[in-house]
Amino acid sequence: MTGIKPKHWDHEADVLVIGSGAAGSSAALSAFDKGARVIMLEKRNRYGGTTEKSGGVFWIPNNSFLRAGGVKDARVDAIRYMARLAYPTLYNPEDSNFGLDKNQYELIATYYDQAAVAIENLQKMGALDPTPWIAWDGQFMPDYFAHFEENKVPRGRALVPKDPRTGKGVVGGVELIRQLRTAVEARGIPVFLRHRAHRLITNESGQVVGVEALNEKSEAVYFRAGRAVIFGSGGFTHNPEMRLNYLRGPVYGGCAVPTNQGDLISMASEVGAKLDNLAHAWWAQVVLEEVLANPSPPTGVFFVPGDSMIEVNKYGQRVMDEKAVYNERTQVHFVWDPLKGEYPNLFLFMIYDERAARIGGIGPLGTRYPIPSTGEQNPYVIKGGNLEELTTALEARLNKLVSRTGNFHLDQSFLSNLKKTISRFNEYASKGVDEEFHRGEVPIDLAYNGPRAEGNDRPNITMYPISAEGPYYAIILAGGTLDTKGGPKINPRAQILNRDDEPIPGLYGAGNCIASPAGQAYWAGGGTIGPALTFGYIAAINAVLEPEKTE
Repeated sequence: MTGIKPKHWDHEADVLVIGSGAAGSSAALSAFDKGARVIMLEKRNRYGGTTEKSGGVFWIPNNSFLRAGGVKDARVDAIRYMARLAYPTLYNPEDSNFGLDKNQYELIATYYDQAAVAIENLQKMGALDPTPWIAWDGQFMPDYFAHFEENKVPRGRALVPKDPRTGKGVVGGVELIRQLRTAVEARGIPVFLRHRAHRLITNESGQVVGVEALNEKSEAVYFRAGRAVIFGSGGFTHNPEMRLNYLRGPVYGGCAVPTNQGDLISMASEVGAKLDNLAHAWWAQVVLEEVLANPSPPTGVFFVPGDSMIEVNKYGQRVMDEKAVYNERTQVHFVWDPLKGEYPNLFLFMIYDERAARIGGIGPLGTRYPIPSTGEQNPYVIKGGNLEELTTALEARLNKLVSRTGNFHLDQSFLSNLKKTISRFNEYASKGVDEEFHRGEVPIDLAYNGPRAEGNDRPNITMYPISAEGPYYAIILAGGTLDTKGGPKINPRAQILNRDDEPIPGLYGAGNCIASPAGQAYWAGGGTIGPALTFGYIAAINAVLEPEKTE
């Protein structure tokens, strides 16, 4: 028991859905489609959650477009690829479950089995109109690890919503949410905005029978769920205490909407839920000074634009392939030096020349962020007439931020190392081979870089020599998230489990509020929303089969 016994119910439904992003919308529509009375609660003052801010891509193995094109996305191969990335320390290619435990394996297998079904169900309902995500070169967008031997279908799993005006795919969560919200409204499903789920209500048998919510006046409102409550309420990106204590690396903010504060973790813990995968997130670099001013910036650094551009650490050294996927690139920030007792890459400095500032490059989301548009001034961009001036300006900026950065400064070797780093990079750019970090050698690097920039006549389109003359520019980057991916553990029916790995009756979850079936992996673009839509659907079709709960 949670200790709450409402004297009356303000609203009643068969299925109560918390959250209005991809997971919540899929759950609500799918439950309604099965004949259930559905109510949705949304903490914010608008529909859509973090999905609305996202790229709106959903990764669906064995989707109808692949099948129609005669591409065989074999079950065992797809599961092998997903397992390899989700649990790399457990992965065993010789084992029938690829080294995963029963639940880990079955969650991934269920995703393969049900993802296409979930999307096709939403299509039949008129709630979603998908189409393949096409890259700038006219090919299907590649998976993030298209180059892995385990990936037998490296392109074509990523889908996007189709713009009804143009008939073309749209990379943007606004259109995805518009389609889902329109379907919810057409069915008359009540959506209570500004209602925060605060506590779960259980009966004497320990079954979840409802939710106590707080409205915008902080008044308690009681919602009865005759069959089940489904959570799709987002992660804990904007709960600083949880970020500090749960995530495995220093994170300064993230793209999730500000209301993503880990509410389900507290509520589910009260009814005995087991928590899992808390150390992992959907990682993304963020502009430090943006997140210090606003922990929920409009976007993260999905791709790093420019060919005459590098990222260096406090020692003036490159530490990664700058064109690598945001999720993998961000984790370099978490490296710990045991001798010096520091995170040498806590902040990385995106260094670029006048050419990159002018040309930049347009990425897959149609933007050159974080490089400002030509002629636009932005306070987070630091400028120097030469590398000496840029170094001085960088240190001056860091001096202003010390109270919020753990007293972080450039090392005395920064300038001399930076000059050597640029010289070495320019040699790589001239011959087209990055001997240190292999920039531009895998499909996703090329897809996210975009077409060859004007004037780049070098062999590798992701690299061009940095100018020998200034001005030069720098942007301070930090570790961040799109959102977190840990919380209550679920089973393949999307039921939230207790500490004995038994389902808590009447309680389901999907999306970023639960322990992601993806483990630590980011399989491809759409690797967040694909599972959210799928397990929202799975939660719904099982929730409607729950017996009616007594109060």
